[in-house]
Amino acid sequence: MLINRYGIWNNGFDIDHVNFWSHLSRFNSLLVIMNISMFFLTGLVAKGYYYTFYSLICLGIVGMGVLVPTMLIRRLWYYWIFFGVELLGLYFLVASMIYWVKNGAA
Repeated sequence: MLINRYGIWNNGFDIDHVNFWSHLSRFNSLLVIMNISMFFLTGLVAKGYYYTFYSLICLGIVGMGVLVPTMLIRRLWYYWIFFGVELLGLYFLVASMIYWVKNGAA
């Protein structure tokens, strides 16, 4: 049953893969701008908190995956890898915001 469902998802992704990748690219750009403006421009990274660097590394990996064309761009599993890395970068960004608010750096 799950294999049949994955086949349906894969066919739907193959049809609309351009929309999925473009939305991931826009979301990635938004997170990079948020990360830089919140932590680097305010000087909070200099205090030794590294989750913002981890977040930017994850977002950079996704940016390269979106930017570099491959034959795998139409594969659903390939998209899920970069989507997972994007969510990991979002996790580090949210953890940085929570740390920022708890330590009164705002």
